[in-house]
Amino acid sequence: MNAVTLIASHASLACPLCGLRDAPAAGAAGRCICALHDEALEGLVLRAVALDPEGRDHPVRVGHIAALLAEVLGIEAPERALLRRAAVLHDIGKMALPEGVLGHSHVLDPAARRVMERHTTLGASILAHARAPWMQLAATIALNHHERWDGSGYPAGLAGEEIPLAARLVAVADVYDALRSDRPYKAPLEHDEALARLRDGDGRIAPAQFDPQVLAALQDCAAAVGAIEH
Repeated sequence: MNAVTLIASHASLACPLCGLRDAPAAGAAGRCICALHDEALEGLVLRAVALDPEGRDHPVRVGHIAALLAEVLGIEAPERALLRRAAVLHDIGKMALPEGVLGHSHVLDPAARRVMERHTTLGASILAHARAPWMQLAATIALNHHERWDGSGYPAGLAGEEIPLAARLVAVADVYDALRSDRPYKAPLEHDEALARLRDGDGRIAPAQFDPQVLAALQDCAAAVGAIEH
């Protein structure tokens, strides 16, 4: 796996959505069965979003932004399509958290934060036995998107290139979109201010937590990212 590869085996993907070379057909039309996966995916997203104040558009925007970052880094179009789809499930583990952890109107206290952090391992567990490459990629992202380049993240404290590239892309996309989004405990930032927070840091964000190449990619595609509707 190199700097512009997200999944170990990616050549000649039969289906640009699920990534299976021998994807089974569904129905007389002969469509890949991943068309049915979309319905299941939407159900999972709606269930997770119903419990999370971030809203249903946040995970979709994260996937879009991650794919834009991947394009700057030279990742090929079929893998960008898988990334955009897989990244929607980055927070799917939140649907398995205990009641009361989500929907808060304030910054979490340390005890609640520790519970919240379990959504990474829970998300990976939900997707652990998936066969389709896009869902395997989603499991990797769910587990690792809160790891930090400087080793200060969770759940495993990975650092640098120990963190899968897909997760490093989603980490930047996720924080950018969170800054741009309205939350019960904060107002949304404008595009330029969100970029500045990621580039320069503030009391809660440090540039050292992100892959510097991915941060540079965000600046390179800033106009396209800023055009995404919030």
